[in-house]
Amino acid sequence: MSEIRLNKAAYIHNLTKICDKAGGKEKVIVVLKDNAYGHGARLIASEAKKFGIKNCAVKSEFEADEIADIFENILILSHIPTGDESAKFTYAINDIEALLKIKENTKINLAIDTGMHRNGLDISELDYAFEILARRNLELLGAYTHFRASDELNADYFVQRENFNAAKAKILALCDEFGIKKPIFHSHNSAALERASEIKDEMVRVGIAQYGYAQFNSSLNLKPVLSLWAKRVSRRVLKSGQSVGYGAKFIAKDDINVATYDLGYGDGLLRYGGDGELRLANGEMVLGKISMDSFSCKDSGEWVCVFEDANVWANFFGTINYDILVKLSPNITRKFI
Repeated sequence: MSEIRLNKAAYIHNLTKICDKAGGKEKVIVVLKDNAYGHGARLIASEAKKFGIKNCAVKSEFEADEIADIFENILILSHIPTGDESAKFTYAINDIEALLKIKENTKINLAIDTGMHRNGLDISELDYAFEILARRNLELLGAYTHFRASDELNADYFVQRENFNAAKAKILALCDEFGIKKPIFHSHNSAALERASEIKDEMVRVGIAQYGYAQFNSSLNLKPVLSLWAKRVSRRVLKSGQSVGYGAKFIAKDDINVATYDLGYGDGLLRYGGDGELRLANGEMVLGKISMDSFSCKDSGEWVCVFEDANVWANFFGTINYDILVKLSPNITRKFI
């Protein structure tokens, strides 16, 4: 059965580098959404907690429930209010209407729209927002924003950072006016953390960086954590002129020992149609089209490493490493090594 192997030493290395840059373990929020970017939420959460991380963020209540016995401080980023929110979790407020719909007394973080225009309150809405949260006794624990292009070397990062600074000043003034405890702030995602010279008065919210992927050639010196392995299902001699797989896309020029391995697009691999040279970690080519449950290549033994750096497959398919990682099926066995 195929498996995902997680390099524990690499993960600890990445967390150490991130915490050093952020200013301490207490300043880091690890993002574990979408099954920890395909790595396995419970496995990653357990290691992060043992390392000393106390805060995490996920996408939904379903994801929060999965790791509720590991982390006490869980922020749910994409919650749609139901009026039946749990006292165990903290919920992001993504628009002004959410403040009116969410259950009274709930712990919240205010998302602030500083220019991405995806989620969050405009700074002009903050006065009204504080009236609502005070009236409904909502517990304001934090406020944050998300950079739309911190991974691109243009001025967007600096513009949004200044917009967030203005929002922070407004929020602090409103806390004084309403007698509300001052919240924590967080804005820097993985790419922004790489770019920042120092972060004094905020926490950081890191996703892809903890898994070993940098946006720049930064001093963080991150190491990929995940490698994807497939197990051999069968093997045979493919004779000259014979083909393997659907559509006879690959035809052997000479006799070759080939094997079929137990991973396919049903397991989350992007579907390779047989055009171009898609290579495995050992340098061997995928031969013919990837099937739903398998692929073929030159016989590489009982196990073959499909990739140990998601960028290799991302570059081939013209996408990003996130896309390769998050699609990996939760049914694939995962383990730390």
